[in-house]
Amino acid sequence: MALRPLENALPMAPLERPKKQAKLAPPTTMKKQKTDVVVVNDENQAPLLPHPSSGDAAIDYMPSDNLSALPDPLLKIQSLMDGLESKDWTVICESLNTARQIVLFHSDLMTPMLERVVLILVKAMKNPRSALCKTSIMASSDIFKAYGDKLLLDETQSDAFSQMEHDS
Repeated sequence: MALRPLENALPMAPLERPKKQAKLAPPTTMKKQKTDVVVVNDENQAPLLPHPSSGDAAIDYMPSDNLSALPDPLLKIQSLMDGLESKDWTVICESLNTARQIVLFHSDLMTPMLERVVLILVKAMKNPRSALCKTSIMASSDIFKAYGDKLLLDETQSDAFSQMEHDS
């Protein structure tokens, strides 16, 4: 079979397609009235917020070994229940960490109010906010470390402790 030239064949090198030009808007400049400083709006930078919202708050997870005794535990224990019953989850987390310190180093001061604290712990464990849930689990672990078998005695057995044992 004889080869014949292909006049309608595609060219060997593809033709250069014209490239699209990027549509650029001129930079937005804002002049202050009293000064001649030009501020350029850079949309690639993250906006700076003056105050972080409560959703951006960072919670420190302190291991029990790193906790220290409180300098004035009587003062802290008086405000503990107010902090635990707060509507702000960061305040509750801070109060749970304070409760951990009181339980580990001043457990005799916590004994009279332990049942109320445990009820709040159980409620915090069921909270969908992970920081609050994790802090409450750490606090319950410290309570079990500090009180041990005393929690299982009949005289200290209550609805709060039985609920905590079954939910954990």
